Amino acid sequence: MNIKNTHKSIIKEYKVSEDVFIALLDNNTASTETILKGIDKRYIQFYFCTKGSLTFNFNNGIYKINLVEGRSFLFYYPSLDLPLNLNINADSKVCIVVLKIEKLYQLFAEHGIQDNFISNINLNQFYQEKIFTAPIQLALSQIEEMKMAPEFERLYLIGKMYELFTLYFSSPTIEETDQNPFISNDIQAKKIKEIRNMLLENLIHPPTLKEISEKYSISEYLLKDGFKKLYNNTVYGFVLDKKLEIAKARLEEGEMKVKEIAFEIGYENPSHFISAFKKKYGITPKQFTKTLM
Repeated sequence: MNIKNTHKSIIKEYKVSEDVFIALLDNNTASTETILKGIDKRYIQFYFCTKGSLTFNFNNGIYKINLVEGRSFLFYYPSLDLPLNLNINADSKVCIVVLKIEKLYQLFAEHGIQDNFISNINLNQFYQEKIFTAPIQLALSQIEEMKMAPEFERLYLIGKMYELFTLYFSSPTIEETDQNPFISNDIQAKKIKEIRNMLLENLIHPPTLKEISEKYSISEYLLKDGFKKLYNNTVYGFVLDKKLEIAKARLEEGEMKVKEIAFEIGYENPSHFISAFKKKYGITPKQFTKTLM
């Protein structure tokens, strides 16, 4: 990435491989510093604020997202370069991991990992902010405090990168925010959030797109576009995912038959439910119940 030092801040950058970079930014000054760096659309970007706070600037500064200590920020936009435009507040630190999306696909594929994240991120913009766990904090601290002979630095960082990704993707998403850098209209984002909450209350019999558009005074185009940007899913894809999550929870409880669960979440034909469940989770409901025994 070749981030240049500005003023008195400390920047350590490591090229882990041809397609993976790790950078540690420590603004130990008493003023806010700005970091600018071009990062093209082939890369997915991870940010971990380990101290203080940061501000990301999107759309030429029109849209801003704040990140505070203990929170992580991930984004990817395959159709548009998203250069780094970051304000690091006084006495603040951030760890940045940037890698080509193909590298992330490869890591998951090599180890046979089936994850909804990879399915959702494929060909679509993706944004996620969440609290990071104590084990992630420890891994980040070990990267910051790394004291290795130069010839071992890359090997050490490769191991830490694997550890960091394992902890990040295996940990539950906690307190996600509904901010999104790709929606510049806050009123639109607020409507989409209201629609999401309404859909959660009407999963079995959701209204049509036309009915939603009329009720919330939003065009079908903005509804579909905004929902995709904010929740990385279509309206009915979101509804289906939530219904299948309910079904999975019912199977884990072990008190209902597959047919009964199918009817409960609105399927008239249980075979259609079985197909949808297998497509999402990779196994049939019956096979899933066997894994619980």
